[in-house]
Amino acid sequence: MISQDNAGKTKTMARRGVGLAAALALVLGIVAGLLGPVLTGCSPRSQTFTDGVGRTIELEQIPERLGSISPAHTEILFALGLGDKVVCVSNWCNRPEQALQKEKVGDAFSLDKEKLVALKPDLVFVPGTADSQQGKEIEDLGIPVYLSSPGSIGEALEDIRRVAKITGVEEQGRQLAEQMEQELDDLSAEIEALGSPKPSVLVVLDQDLWTVGPGSFMDDVLSHAGGVNVVQDVDMQYLQISMEDVLDKDPDVILVTIPEEFIAGLKSRPGWSDLRAVKEGKVYFVDGDLTSRQGPSIVDGVKEIARHLCPELAGQESGS
Repeated sequence: MISQDNAGKTKTMARRGVGLAAALALVLGIVAGLLGPVLTGCSPRSQTFTDGVGRTIELEQIPERLGSISPAHTEILFALGLGDKVVCVSNWCNRPEQALQKEKVGDAFSLDKEKLVALKPDLVFVPGTADSQQGKEIEDLGIPVYLSSPGSIGEALEDIRRVAKITGVEEQGRQLAEQMEQELDDLSAEIEALGSPKPSVLVVLDQDLWTVGPGSFMDDVLSHAGGVNVVQDVDMQYLQISMEDVLDKDPDVILVTIPEEFIAGLKSRPGWSDLRAVKEGKVYFVDGDLTSRQGPSIVDGVKEIARHLCPELAGQESGS
């Protein structure tokens, strides 16, 4: 038989054994929790995001060093208050003015890969589709890439929200997008209140009469500004139009996205001076950066075009 003293000792040892086992299990659980991500190659803080073309991006933490080969995204990053985190931009990133002080790593046609790697960005914003060759080249360097190419103002606003989310400033992105939407809605209401017929418009991109067709970003911008694209009967977003077609369509307004000093080739074309828009002084030169970039400044671009198309709007300036 077991004496009462021995029985008590046995129970005490049993209780201690259970306590030690529990403590050991707790320690092992903590160790497993710490080593698990290391063994599986995943950070406990890693998150997945979706870029502008639907690809999944996995980041271990909110990116602190940002690169941008996209003028539109450079503007977005600065508008979101992330200018201090931008370590490099493209040669074409000229807005806002602070972007001009950032390191340049090339553009859509030429990229300084060594410099890009040396700057150690956590994420690089690149314009283009999922098939973007430049995007693939940067990813081959071991740098995560955010791709995007909005085809409308609505898509640009969604892109701003996505960029804000992936960079850890989701609320700022929501506020920026809502502010832009409100300004555009106010402008639309003002245009509608005028009750004027919408003018037909030809957008001229260069001296060779390249223009925009349905489904292009500029076509959507034109619609928001109260105009109707005179090129509607094609299934192309960008195309070259003949002078004969321009004369046949005879638009109410012509918008030129290159500086006036560079359009000698347009003015010398037979029939140019016969166009109604030319005779009536309704050929306007607009800032291509404002009217074609899918970023915050697009609101200013829409307003600039609207003032040309709707002279009744407040602040209208005389045309050229």
